[in-house]
Amino acid sequence: MLSSLLRIYQRLVFRMLKPIQGALERQVNARWHNYPFGQTPRGSRDKYIRLATDAKTQSYPEVDAFEISAGFTLDTGWLHDLALHTQVVIKKSPLCYAHGRVLYSALSAYLRDNPCTFPTEKITIWETGTARGFSALCMAKALHDQKRAGTIVTFDILPHHTKMFWNCIDDWDGPKTRSELLNPWKILIQNYVLFHQGDTRLELPKVKSNRIHFAFLDGVHSYEDVILEFENIREQQKPGDVIIYDDYQDQFNGVVKAVDYICDSHSYTRDVIRSQSNRAYVVTIKN
Repeated sequence: MLSSLLRIYQRLVFRMLKPIQGALERQVNARWHNYPFGQTPRGSRDKYIRLATDAKTQSYPEVDAFEISAGFTLDTGWLHDLALHTQVVIKKSPLCYAHGRVLYSALSAYLRDNPCTFPTEKITIWETGTARGFSALCMAKALHDQKRAGTIVTFDILPHHTKMFWNCIDDWDGPKTRSELLNPWKILIQNYVLFHQGDTRLELPKVKSNRIHFAFLDGVHSYEDVILEFENIREQQKPGDVIIYDDYQDQFNGVVKAVDYICDSHSYTRDVIRSQSNRAYVVTIKN
């Protein structure tokens, strides 16, 4: 009797608080609907093309070695074309989109090592930090190339259907939604990708998955946020499942501290892959 009354009380409180939660979420999200990257293009077309040309010439020996060990390599033409529209941006730090190669190779190897147990089985992938959609599409490409069914649920504070300038070469065609920006890859998106907008602190608990086979965490780079994201995933993973973390380097001490704690306390192995002296990724596998 007492437990039934408690559940009724909890439901009533939840209903009362839901409008307040909705108002708070709208307030938090409002700024991201109002040209967060600026009201005009940041550079000329030629500037973005020069940046893209320079980025193509960079070499990453540890990423090359990881691809060889995994047994899978992402098509470079496809990679550079996608990167021109989603990764080539004007910023202070050097451009590097080698994480797309790591994601493609790691996911392809996971799919090879974990064949379908029944014809309709689907792989579930979570990503935090969608940005322009580059990483999600690299993983969608792996699912497509390995002929596997799956869903990539990707979370970001940036809206998917709001027009804006994205600090990329496409800005010279006028403001676009992310959906419009990614139109050349719409078949991959339709088949594999679900975009979820909002603060991950609020949104991750709302999405329920019985299993999360593979994840890429590249959201807020604080210790608390990385741990929160991990806590929303770990119970849905089985031995052999994978989480990849971006930016495992001194510049983001919170990421390093969180990943080290996770691997040491929750029995995940780690493989650190450096693309640059100040940029690294970690592939972790649940024991």
